Amino acid sequence: MSALLEERQPDWRLLAPAGGAWLSAWLATEFLSAAVAIAVGLLAAMLLCLLFLRKQFWVATAAVVLAAAMLVAGSAAVRAESRIPEELAEALESGDRIELRFILTGLPREGSYGHRLPASVTGIDGTGVTSPVLVFAELPEDRPGIGTEMVVETTLKPTASGDDVVAMAFAKEPPEVVTSPHPILDVGNALRAQFIATAEQLPGSGAMLVPGLAVGDEALVDDDLDLAMKVSSLTHLTAVSGSNIAIIVAGIIALGRLLGWSRTVRIAAAGFALAGFVLLVTPQGSVVRAAAMAIIVLLLEGFSRPVAGVPVLALAVIVLLAADPWLSHDYGFALSAAATAGLLIGTRPVATWLERWLPPPIALLIAVPLVAQVACQPILLMLDATLPIYGVLANLLAAPAAPIATVVGLIACLFGAIFPPLGLLLAWIAWLPAQWIALIAETVDRLPGAAVPWIAGPFGVISWLVLCIAISLLAVRRTPLLIKKTILVGLSFALLIAVTQSSISTLQRPTTWRAVACDIGQGDAMLVRSGAATVLIDTGEDPEKLHACFAEFGVEQIDLLILSHFDIDHSGAVTELRIPVLTAWLPDTEEARAEPVTAALHAAGIPVYFGARGDALPLGDMTWRALSPERNAEGGPASVKGNDSSLTVLAEPTTACVESCLSVIALGDLGESAQTPLLDQPVAADIVKVSHHGSRDQNAALYNLIGARVGLISVGEGNGYGHPTDEVLSILTAAGTTAFRTDTQGHLAVFGDSQNIQVWISKPQSGEHLRQ
Repeated sequence: MSALLEERQPDWRLLAPAGGAWLSAWLATEFLSAAVAIAVGLLAAMLLCLLFLRKQFWVATAAVVLAAAMLVAGSAAVRAESRIPEELAEALESGDRIELRFILTGLPREGSYGHRLPASVTGIDGTGVTSPVLVFAELPEDRPGIGTEMVVETTLKPTASGDDVVAMAFAKEPPEVVTSPHPILDVGNALRAQFIATAEQLPGSGAMLVPGLAVGDEALVDDDLDLAMKVSSLTHLTAVSGSNIAIIVAGIIALGRLLGWSRTVRIAAAGFALAGFVLLVTPQGSVVRAAAMAIIVLLLEGFSRPVAGVPVLALAVIVLLAADPWLSHDYGFALSAAATAGLLIGTRPVATWLERWLPPPIALLIAVPLVAQVACQPILLMLDATLPIYGVLANLLAAPAAPIATVVGLIACLFGAIFPPLGLLLAWIAWLPAQWIALIAETVDRLPGAAVPWIAGPFGVISWLVLCIAISLLAVRRTPLLIKKTILVGLSFALLIAVTQSSISTLQRPTTWRAVACDIGQGDAMLVRSGAATVLIDTGEDPEKLHACFAEFGVEQIDLLILSHFDIDHSGAVTELRIPVLTAWLPDTEEARAEPVTAALHAAGIPVYFGARGDALPLGDMTWRALSPERNAEGGPASVKGNDSSLTVLAEPTTACVESCLSVIALGDLGESAQTPLLDQPVAADIVKVSHHGSRDQNAALYNLIGARVGLISVGEGNGYGHPTDEVLSILTAAGTTAFRTDTQGHLAVFGDSQNIQVWISKPQSGEHLRQ
């Protein structure tokens, strides 16, 4: 396939239209209500170019860019009306439990809140509807395959408009299977299941990777190996990459030429193999991109047209975004497209530069992973603001092994269904390179400085791009000496500022903090130091960000875990905690007692206590009091559910406190009506964890009664909910509470005493880490 994509001369003309289409798709799906206006505006701009300025070359280029952008914006606009059916919108608005009927559209993946099941809704409470959703549930005893229709009782939560699904469904019981998959889909399911059973007979970490490398199923990959693959920048190998399709299509074409097949037969055979492979590995983002490129290449081959890699990639991107504009938000698709573009555009220049010092084969071997890493890094920084220092080296060492494991593993999967002993023998052969890859990942994970922190957010991405441009200019011989000297001086100053800033941040970071709001995205996770004990209130959804917060503040053990309620953004990382948890305190509700998270805590041997209004717990130099929920009239668990069932706690210092003797109240996700009963209780505190990430559903009288000096808002950057709202910021200001927020200020550590409260922020906006 690489030979088919080899370019004699670079042809970048379709890059701008592809970029314009991607930007348009992202904007139209992110701001869906404006999709029609965006499409109409682009159409008007295109017609203006064609009518009045058509003689200029740049205008023709602009017209093509606008046409591509208009196409994908129009596609989003057409889908906007039917994306959320009326029945689904009513279920989202009410928050009531519903009977959800759905078809599984992707492979189930184990997560922190049961399994994540990509699905397409087929019915709500008996009414037929169609919409993409993500279901969180435990799997039935027999793992369902793609195409299985299932039913479950669940509640729905909305997603941001740019998400590829319109809602998340949280089920407390495993779904029931209604109908089996279509026979064609069942063939792929059976092959994957058989191959996983074969791989389970193999030893070590290599056994976990074999199904992922061959057929894209990560069911056997555990948390430790997954983390090691991320740190070593080898994550793309735990799932099928586009190169797998390239190997298969190129192999079929080469075999056809060897056997003397006609061009028509070769293309038909390659197309049939491509369809079968996509069916087997499922249409993940990288697979969709590679399959689209393969189809375009086969069509060009059929018409005897020349093939060039960059135009094929750009055309594939435009076509796919027109078919599904929400792919513009798919990180897997973006990483695959970026890596492919980097390889097509940058491999030869980088290899030529390296040939000054290295033999050409070695230079090319190094250039490939280097270019791919550099091209993907801006996207990776948006997921995790760290640089994998050994990523290029790890990929260089793993590169020879990956194709062998992929091809042999795929053959083992196919032959194992016919003659299992032969399949097992071939799986052992595929295990050898897979084990090598696993050993590389696990070794890199143990090396010092494997992941270096980088600047978070858009500025971090821009900084990386500027750094790459600067290094490129330094590497080019024709760059004037004055420019090179200027770049070196600029880089030296940037390094000096970064080191100085890091040193100041480390020196200023308080060691006597009372409370820390961890920057874990759109969710809650707050640490409270209660004397010698550490309390964690909620975990958020992202375990990596949570453990990064632990590492930054030296937390090695959780003495008390408080879960306010069980939304995924509050309890999603519970089952992935990698430090000891001694005790858990949960809301005393019927919902909490039936939660899978509660069962998981019991199974882990962690003592679980249920708290409600009036309960108190002494711990360290603080007394912890539960303010809500309220038990029922018989003293049993409350029946309230969802946000309003939040275990709300007030922690007050005792006479044993000697430093940072501040009181803390955490309101969970209580809405305005659920906050009202707190008005008849003592709630005064120095620090308030603002309810529900700063939504508008707040009780101003409660915040006035609390009278906190500091308000901590745990909220995700660029969240689609408008959190924190102007209303809650005004409420806090009126109550004399200074608001701090994790999306713009990072981790928030509060220390001092009631007369001199200080807040340390990890992302200073004015160069100062401390605020009073």
